[in-house]
Amino acid sequence: MTHRSQWQIDKTEAVGKGGMVTAMHPLGAEAGAEILKKGGNAIDAAIATAFAVGVAEPQSSGVGGIAFLAYSPADSPDTTVCLDGTSVLPKSIRPDEFDVLPGDDVAGMYSWPATKDDANNTGWRAPAVPGMPALMGDAHARYGRLPWSDLLQPAIRIARDGFEIDPFGSLAITQSYESLARFPSSREIYFTRAGGPLMPAGMKPGDKLIQAELAWTLEQMAEHGPDALYRGEVGKRLVAEMEKNGGLITEDDLHAHQTLEHAATTITYKDFEVSGQIENSGNASVFEALKILEGLNLSGCGFQTTEAAHLILEAVRRAFRDRLRYLGDAELMTVPYKGVISPDFACQRRDDIDPARATPDAGPGDPWPFDPQDRPADEFRDSASPGGRTTHINVIDGDGNMIALTSTLGASFGSCVVVPGTGIMLNNATTWFDPRPGAVTSVGPGKRILSAASPMLIRRNGQPFAAIGAPGGRRIISAMTQVALNLMEYGKGMQESISAPRMHAEGPISEVSERIGQETLDQLEKMGHRVLPRVEGFNSAGFARPSGIRIDQDSGTLRGGVFQYTNATAIALD
Repeated sequence: MTHRSQWQIDKTEAVGKGGMVTAMHPLGAEAGAEILKKGGNAIDAAIATAFAVGVAEPQSSGVGGIAFLAYSPADSPDTTVCLDGTSVLPKSIRPDEFDVLPGDDVAGMYSWPATKDDANNTGWRAPAVPGMPALMGDAHARYGRLPWSDLLQPAIRIARDGFEIDPFGSLAITQSYESLARFPSSREIYFTRAGGPLMPAGMKPGDKLIQAELAWTLEQMAEHGPDALYRGEVGKRLVAEMEKNGGLITEDDLHAHQTLEHAATTITYKDFEVSGQIENSGNASVFEALKILEGLNLSGCGFQTTEAAHLILEAVRRAFRDRLRYLGDAELMTVPYKGVISPDFACQRRDDIDPARATPDAGPGDPWPFDPQDRPADEFRDSASPGGRTTHINVIDGDGNMIALTSTLGASFGSCVVVPGTGIMLNNATTWFDPRPGAVTSVGPGKRILSAASPMLIRRNGQPFAAIGAPGGRRIISAMTQVALNLMEYGKGMQESISAPRMHAEGPISEVSERIGQETLDQLEKMGHRVLPRVEGFNSAGFARPSGIRIDQDSGTLRGGVFQYTNATAIALD
């Protein structure tokens, strides 16, 4: 037997009592902390962080993206408000909008059949109306404390003055180089004069990422609110460029956009309550996995043991099989959201797990008997493994207001199109849909995205306990299941809960971090798992990139943890 050295990278917890912000980029966390210091509340800080991180991490989120927000006010700790900043596809898009190429080639983060010019993933026809700015404006109108304009100033400053690109940003540009290179407006921002990607510091100072036109857009929004996009000059420029380049978004599409509000769904896990939006998100699948696992003796199995790993993989696999079989846009099809998170359905799925043997080919269950809706005519949806870029923010302020906020462009750099005159990198919403017509998941006017985003808030015995979330495509679902288990089942701290080796299973393959140890990998193989060991490092995203803030309920101390393999940052205030 050989023994190989492994990555052992970790981060310390941020600790404080006066408020805390976590973000996937330090400039974003600093923006949120700046707002808290000025007297802003959690909503204010989350808005400032979201706009700032969209400038500092343009591959992952921003003005051109979508977002989900879960908020629990301190004066009503048993209340969770869920705002949905997704969008629908443009009214003019056709079911046969994209020319599917012959053969078996696939493309995009969901591995749909490849299309001519990769048009469903890249370019002017891929975006839907951005929903992130509207969600931020609606959240501020309801709950904000500081003036709206103040919240955008950090993002304006970062965009106007620029910042030195770091290795993570440069790597993201390099990985999307061919797609970005197709569009002059994108090349102008993200490439050097010599035509290469912006490079981080090495033997000389790093290249600066300056986004002057985006600073103008943010200034317009600071003055006129989100309507600068939906009804103002920013939107006029966007629509003009759409018309010029064969895009699909119209003024009517911009005017029609609305933020949705969903009644929060709460499940219990022992003496914890876990809340979040189940519609159009990943939370329904996280909640199903947790309910399956609640009835198993994970604590008795021990932390990070083979026995515990086996049970978690089997529960996550079943939650995914049910997700891929039954879940979709509830406005277009009847979806058994209540059924898949039902305790009785969880019991049925739990009984299907053999504690001694893996079942790689386990199929979906039947949640319809546990759902209040009538079973519809049979409908099927399915897709393959995703990738993608997303960002997540957590904020808890000194008063105890809690926020978990996830925002995304879809794939890395979204459509890879920057709208000239605005600096906005647009999402690629059509990447979530099958380019072949005729199915529930096919492209079509008015269809809404089904995202894996899973921002959630946790209480213990009715009192605030944690805010957590992650970027990482569908792997968000397995990550959030395990982070929540580490916190609730095993009583681990926030950073340890995030840093622990993780696993993922949405089909026959059990993907397991090699950090769990060779002995456990071998034992899982003997139990019948088709194990795929995953090496984790600075360019790996096999298990999503979580972050969170935990509240010590006795002392009120906040403890923040962030993904250890990136420059994600938690900042605490005294």
